[in-house]
Amino acid sequence: MLEIKKFKETEAEFIELSRIDNLVNHDSISHPDDVKDEWNIRDKSLIRDRLLLYKDDTLVGVMYYSQGRNENKRTTFFTLNIDPDYNTQESREILYERMLKEIKSFDSDKILTSVYEHPNYHLCQQFLVENEFKLVQTNREYSCDIRNIDTKKYQTLIDKLETGGIKLYNSREEMRDFPKKFPNHYKKLEELCWTYAQDFPIPDGIKHTRMPFDQFMKYVLDFEENSYGTEIIAVKDGQYIASTDLTVYPKAEPHKAWTGSLGVLKEFRRKGVATALKIKAIQKLLKKGVTEIRTDNEENNPMYKINVALGFEPVPFSLEYMKKI
Repeated sequence: MLEIKKFKETEAEFIELSRIDNLVNHDSISHPDDVKDEWNIRDKSLIRDRLLLYKDDTLVGVMYYSQGRNENKRTTFFTLNIDPDYNTQESREILYERMLKEIKSFDSDKILTSVYEHPNYHLCQQFLVENEFKLVQTNREYSCDIRNIDTKKYQTLIDKLETGGIKLYNSREEMRDFPKKFPNHYKKLEELCWTYAQDFPIPDGIKHTRMPFDQFMKYVLDFEENSYGTEIIAVKDGQYIASTDLTVYPKAEPHKAWTGSLGVLKEFRRKGVATALKIKAIQKLLKKGVTEIRTDNEENNPMYKINVALGFEPVPFSLEYMKKI
């Protein structure tokens, strides 16, 4: 018999959640400690939960869902992962219908999820289409073996930028502990990220929202302590003008880095700053033994051209689906 049980945040549940995720994930590995850490630093001012689907005493599926922030407070973001052996119409409907019931608590009026163009997600994608979800955004996904990139040939670009007053620094290793040289470091970093993030393409009906600074700091400090690949910041005359951050999960995939964000302020674009950030990040990651970088861009975002020029190759794209309820 299939039944949904309440998520109790136990060690056994985090282990089981990782197991289910890894049965679905096509190119990443989930570790229980990372799953637990991500849950512990969540923004508790927003409604967020997991619905656990059991067959007798065995976890066979999970529905992750969370409430959006500020202007998105009535939007639900969700992920549906089910053990392939139990990925039936019944399992999907039980979890989906229960979620719809739960999100009435914040009067949700739209729901959004993403899947990949990969066989592991075909049944879920079919379920979305059958339930009248609309495809609202396609994202190019790329992977690169960074050992094949000749970083030396980009040194001329980096030298040119530095001659023009644009310096590139490692946030954790060269900036955070030097307040005299980099005053208000995290305030400036948050302002920078918020400014350029507003230019990132997102589906119509979803708004860019700014998290409280204390929550930003929770994420940053956790990143620096537990999953710091690297973070490179471009500075000109004391102004933070561009940055990129890459996450590495040492317990799950120590060889792989995931791009969190990369952005440049409008007035400094088309000068090679984004490419220089990537090269500096790659150099740092190679020294740590990282061999692969994963990244993504909305399909019409010109940033993908930089990735292709560096040698990134396409992997299954991600598809975002939304439904108004």
